[in-house]
Amino acid sequence: MSDPVIELLESVWDSIAGLGADLSDEQWDTPTECPGWSVRDQVSHIIGTELMLAGMKTEPPAGEGGLNDIAAFNEAQIAPRRSRPGPEVLAEMVDICGRRLEMLRIMPAEKWDEMGFTPIGKAPYRTFMHIRVFDCWAHEQDMRRALDIPGHLSGPVVQHCLDWHARNMGFVVGKKAGAPEGSNVVFDIDGDAGSPRGVAVIDGRAKPSAPAPHPTVTVHTDVDTYNALCCGRIDPGAALAAGLVTVGGDTELGKQIVLSLPYVS
Repeated sequence: MSDPVIELLESVWDSIAGLGADLSDEQWDTPTECPGWSVRDQVSHIIGTELMLAGMKTEPPAGEGGLNDIAAFNEAQIAPRRSRPGPEVLAEMVDICGRRLEMLRIMPAEKWDEMGFTPIGKAPYRTFMHIRVFDCWAHEQDMRRALDIPGHLSGPVVQHCLDWHARNMGFVVGKKAGAPEGSNVVFDIDGDAGSPRGVAVIDGRAKPSAPAPHPTVTVHTDVDTYNALCCGRIDPGAALAAGLVTVGGDTELGKQIVLSLPYVS
């Protein structure tokens, strides 16, 4: 059985490989918006996760003080690769990602539906792979912003990730921002083929809806800024002050929604 998510994974991994192909030593060491992580570290993070998913040997966590299990695992995969040349780390990523694609393409149907661990709790294996597309693309964008090499801001992978963000906007609008009953919020994102997207608060619950013709709030920005805000990479207040994201309608509620956009932990 072949699942469409396999082609999305191949696409995002190819894009990362293309980005890293001609980077200098200095560029590999460039800090990114993930605290303590360089461009090289972002690639190492991808390697560690795919090695784990492939059932291959990974570096054991060193019991870093104060780190949760996932953070400790990530740091264990990143730390030993910090002394290695960027091209060597990239080659390791290309190798393990190639192996993972081969494994996924021959995976039996029942495995895709098997319930197990994912970063959002117990869910089908298929859901984990959808999260992998999002995670890898988000880290690709971390690298691109750090290097000032924009790209891969459109296409199937991007739409997949924007759809992922959209499914979480009810949580942002209702739970985090506390939008009142009857609120209609429209997210107008430049570069999102699914935009504008609506969220309505009905019977005390915020959930995706058709965009209202006269929304309570309109939030407008571009794909890169929207993703960076949702992932907590940039400060929402600073983005508002700089005009990177604008709000219409009920400006106070709109600002609260923008301030609540970071939801990826």
